[in-house]
Amino acid sequence: MDPKAEISKFGRKLVSSGLTYAHFGNISLLSDGMIFITSTGSMLDELTDDLMIAVTPSAPCPEDALASCETVVHRAIYGKTTAAAVIHTHSPYAVATSILEEGPFEPMDGEGAKFLGTVPIIEGEMGSSELARNASNALKGSRACIVRGHGVFAVGRTLEEAYVVACMVEHSAMIRRLVNVG
Repeated sequence: MDPKAEISKFGRKLVSSGLTYAHFGNISLLSDGMIFITSTGSMLDELTDDLMIAVTPSAPCPEDALASCETVVHRAIYGKTTAAAVIHTHSPYAVATSILEEGPFEPMDGEGAKFLGTVPIIEGEMGSSELARNASNALKGSRACIVRGHGVFAVGRTLEEAYVVACMVEHSAMIRRLVNVG
């Protein structure tokens, strides 16, 4: 499938499922030696071809100016992991969990515990080299990480796989909040 069509499809799914809202979050896909990533300030449920930017995977390029401010994070994740797709959400329960809990997130539900295992909670300002370093290091051994007070980075071989991971993190965080633990 065309990488831009795939990103657009999952942008709509992220917003309709409540994993992110309006202009929050970003999506990227490694394809044909390039990273296709949503543009800065784009609405994920209304993506058009011109709102998805092709950037180089190994170093900053002029197109970075149009791409998401989190491009540096996506680039670092691709550089240190085997991921071919990255989804960044602002999932409300995952964000709440990252604010309320100190250590890594341990899902309480059976599926989350088995499917995700321990989910690191990391630090870093949006679009910073610190966040890029912390997220890419965390994702070497995990399918997702939660940025304290900010949101989830989920990875996969495909956008569908990354989407399932993002959904599972939010589901597990919601279960944890509903039982009011931690």
